[in-house]
Amino acid sequence: MKQKDILIILTLLFVFVVAWIGSSIYHSIVNSTISEAINQDIAPIKPSFDTQTLNMLKRRPKINPTFELGIITPTPTPILPTEIISPEPASPEGKLEP
Repeated sequence: MKQKDILIILTLLFVFVVAWIGSSIYHSIVNSTISEAINQDIAPIKPSFDTQTLNMLKRRPKINPTFELGIITPTPTPILPTEIISPEPASPEGKLEP
């Protein structure tokens, strides 16, 4: 092969590879895999705060919890009577009757 033939083959190969990469990038941009719900979740947060609500929360009375419990007695559970179930009487031959 001549040097000119190799240069033509390499040029065509370069054009083919660039076209392949370009079409892959275009396909990736057009077919996004991010759903609309996820796209909404990753949207930037607005940097404004509701200062009126924050001031109302600051003016709330503070409650100091006490961690002491009084004497707790458990509630007794009533005991229900149980029935005694006897087996069916057997026939004289020792088999159960149908």
